[in-house]
Amino acid sequence: MNFATWDTLFNMLLIVFWFRIWTPDDDRNIHFNPYLAPLARLARAILTFVEPVFFGLSARLTAMVTMAVLLVLRALIAPTKSAWVLVLGFDRQPIDPSLTHAIAFSALSFGIFLFRIWGVSLLFAWAGARKSNEHTVSMLAYLSRPFSDTRIEWRPMLLTLYGAILVVLLDRLGQPSHGSLQPVVSLPCELYWSSATAPASVLKVIVLALAAWVQLLPMLRQLMFFLIIGSWISMFTQTHGLAMLCRDWMNLLLGPLRKYPIQVGMFDLSPIVFFIAIGMVHYFLMSILFGVNASLMGAS
Repeated sequence: MNFATWDTLFNMLLIVFWFRIWTPDDDRNIHFNPYLAPLARLARAILTFVEPVFFGLSARLTAMVTMAVLLVLRALIAPTKSAWVLVLGFDRQPIDPSLTHAIAFSALSFGIFLFRIWGVSLLFAWAGARKSNEHTVSMLAYLSRPFSDTRIEWRPMLLTLYGAILVVLLDRLGQPSHGSLQPVVSLPCELYWSSATAPASVLKVIVLALAAWVQLLPMLRQLMFFLIIGSWISMFTQTHGLAMLCRDWMNLLLGPLRKYPIQVGMFDLSPIVFFIAIGMVHYFLMSILFGVNASLMGAS
């Protein structure tokens, strides 16, 4: 198991405590959601176990301290011989293997993980999503707090601003990676902050933040691929639970399109059409961003 996998697993554990920080345990909505209830029980069990160590702090403060401990722990086990690459429109790895940079990169990694969750919620979690009858929408709204608590019309601007801040931090704390295997395509970019090049660099930062959001589309496409395979397996094996899981998340991804299914006999081809269309949209948007980025690099 490479460190990228460990990095993702750490972020998945951290999001449990992040969820607990923003959502009290007495929120009834989470206990009736089959996706959120296990997270709430896991957070409660861990916090109940560690609370005596933190001298009776409140559950929220205990969750914050536990997150800080996990961030430092990830920095301590980070590899020094191989690259730890983070991608947010462009890719960076730590400038040096010191513990300070490793802790900063650990925090940045979770910040980027939050950006991706918030970016997905921008597409699917609208006003009142936490009380939605669709469990997937409600789960996404809860996990993306406090972003999902803001006004809908502000969210694109807030997400772009947050992404831009992460881009600047990643550029300041990291250096271009030299690994051959990248998780996603990244834009070639160098940011310079002298008085002459600062305006172009500001525009580059915005382009990189937008590219980071567009790069969520291949992740959604890959998720749809696994859901299609899972739905076929559930159909042939008569696995009711797997069928419900796949249907819930397919409905989330399809959004309003699920009201207009493309039926061929007993098969619904809408997920396959989504899979193809989202790839085309990603290619089109990234082509535009690559072009804009190239012109900005030429201008600087």
